[in-house]
Amino acid sequence: MNEKDFIFSKSKELQLSGLKSFPAAFTDLKQTQSIEVPDKQLILGKEFFGSFEVTTPSGDFVLTFSNETEAKYIVYASTNRINKIKIPKEAESINKIVEEYEKYLDTILQEIRRDYTKRFPTGKNLTLVSNSIFKKLNLIRL
Repeated sequence: MNEKDFIFSKSKELQLSGLKSFPAAFTDLKQTQSIEVPDKQLILGKEFFGSFEVTTPSGDFVLTFSNETEAKYIVYASTNRINKIKIPKEAESINKIVEEYEKYLDTILQEIRRDYTKRFPTGKNLTLVSNSIFKKLNLIRL
């Protein structure tokens, strides 16, 4: 098995295991507000005087947030390609949800690392392989 085959098989294995969807699997979304965004994958832009930008991959400005965690929430939720994202009204809830989701993503990355090092003990492309698997699964870790 080469790395390309590993990427394909590990992606398929993770997909079949039932990946959790953000934010639905991490919250009950009772008290929320809706934010309209383009139905595209968004990225975390630059921090500018304490504000955090969310942009499209082509660099088009979408929104600014005073809190990095809120910006991350929107970026993570944008992987669903919907134009209205429900976000909790309370900052504490947003922090908790994003923290839980990032722990979940880290668990997936640890699993990839474990399986990669078993298959390729001298392999040096773990980052490239992990990124490729995440891209196939439409996941992003900020």
